[in-house]
Amino acid sequence: MKKTALALFAVTQVLAVTGFWFWSHTWSKTGNLLTGDTPDRVLAWARLTGLLAVLAILFQFVLAGRVRWVERVYGMDRLTRLHHVTGFALVVLLLAHPILATVGHALQADAGYWEQSIDFFKTWEGLASAYAGLALLLMASAASVLVLTRHLSYGRWYATHAALYVAFGLTVLHQVAVGGDFTAHAGFRAYWYALYAGVALALLAYRFGRPAAAFARHRFAVEKLVPETGDVTSVYITGRKMEAFRAEAGQFLIVRFLAKGFRWEAHPFSLSHPPDGQRLRLSIKRLGDFTRRVPELKAGTPVLIEGPFGVFTARRCASRKALLIAGGIGITPIRSLAETLLAAGREAILIYANRDSGSAVFTQELEELAGRSGGRLTLLPVMSGEPSWPGEKGRVDRALLERLVPELTSRDVFLCGPPMMMKGVRSALTGLGVAAAHIHDERFAL
Repeated sequence: MKKTALALFAVTQVLAVTGFWFWSHTWSKTGNLLTGDTPDRVLAWARLTGLLAVLAILFQFVLAGRVRWVERVYGMDRLTRLHHVTGFALVVLLLAHPILATVGHALQADAGYWEQSIDFFKTWEGLASAYAGLALLLMASAASVLVLTRHLSYGRWYATHAALYVAFGLTVLHQVAVGGDFTAHAGFRAYWYALYAGVALALLAYRFGRPAAAFARHRFAVEKLVPETGDVTSVYITGRKMEAFRAEAGQFLIVRFLAKGFRWEAHPFSLSHPPDGQRLRLSIKRLGDFTRRVPELKAGTPVLIEGPFGVFTARRCASRKALLIAGGIGITPIRSLAETLLAAGREAILIYANRDSGSAVFTQELEELAGRSGGRLTLLPVMSGEPSWPGEKGRVDRALLERLVPELTSRDVFLCGPPMMMKGVRSALTGLGVAAAHIHDERFAL
């Protein structure tokens, strides 16, 4: 119900902007601009692409703004994927608007495209800043593509996206100064100001205010570091009034360690142990420059925490039985979930896939958890690159699931691991008749 309401709200904003544009141009003082001469029609569509581009930017801020009441409905990973997809549509609108506007005014003035462009810079208020904002917005869009293909470091991607706030300010100045729909209609102007204010307040509250308030209240700090394997380190975080910090197994935090070499980057990590009211545990695999330095952290290092985030929790398990599937470091939220599901009286099978037994994390913890479960947790390690492994070998595919998991279609499935593995396992599950509503996954990419 909440998903539908939020989706309808977003659609309503698009319809409101488009509807006003249609009314304004159909009942213009100079006649119906949508059926007028070529310059009028081109300029009309230029205005619509501009209005929708600004609206899309506001949506992008909300999607990536960690707004709690939106994130709790959809989950951060899904909002992030939607943010990436809508970013490409935004690029189309951002390019279409100046091109159409330049062509339309060039036709009206009987001038060339570049001649008109130069005239914009010389005589139109706010055009130079708008083009500067456009350049920054396109750079941020390019950065999104590069970071997804691993051709741009996280730090540079983050810095580029921080420039979005500056870019948006530059483009808004253009709308306020020369946007005909904006300047000529007080009601429409009030509507836009309300949108700007709402998004700005949400960003201030959830990106800055909430983390600052949580730090002031809890004074999060690194308690200790514990090596789990050669490339995985668990970071224990404690603080004041930890029992009041509400987080659930399966969720993740975005953490910023306030120490030299760390403070300028914030990264998401799943809780690898159910919160116990005393400390939080994050188990971090060495995958890049930031994570490679994690073992260098010192006890007492302050930690700024955003979150918790995510809907990959036991609340989504509607069945009495669950199937948990983890690949590699994807075990972190799964291990946390396993304990919570058992505590709620559910039965679970945990398939844990790794290249070899040396890469497996929490082996002893999981065995002890299974031992304490009274037979309600079945642990099935699977190794893909260790021929001497005495247990299950190979990959988690349809044949393995069909053979090892009884009553598969009656279980809720929780899945976390490398993207290609998750794609293959999801396909296998649906092929075996598991309903999409019963397959829950968590992706690490933000």
